[in-house]
Amino acid sequence: MKNTESNVSSLPELTSFEVGYSLRTNEVYLSASFTDNMACIPNWPLQEFPDQFMCISRTKAITLIEELQKAIDYMDAGIVRHPNNLLQ
Repeated sequence: MKNTESNVSSLPELTSFEVGYSLRTNEVYLSASFTDNMACIPNWPLQEFPDQFMCISRTKAITLIEELQKAIDYMDAGIVRHPNNLLQ
């Protein structure tokens, strides 16, 4: 049976953020706001995404920075990831 429903959906797109940290707990704090990434599509049913406040350990924050930088470097180099694996 063929799926006739669209697989396109709204995702929370980061629009603004603030960062703090604690030397005592060795944690980074992230306060983030989001919008619907499909907001630019006319007549698209917009979805609201709540603001989030999260705590990230120092080691996870370092890993996150490294992975984000790797993705940006790949984009700058024009490296295309396999389409069947969004998160490699």
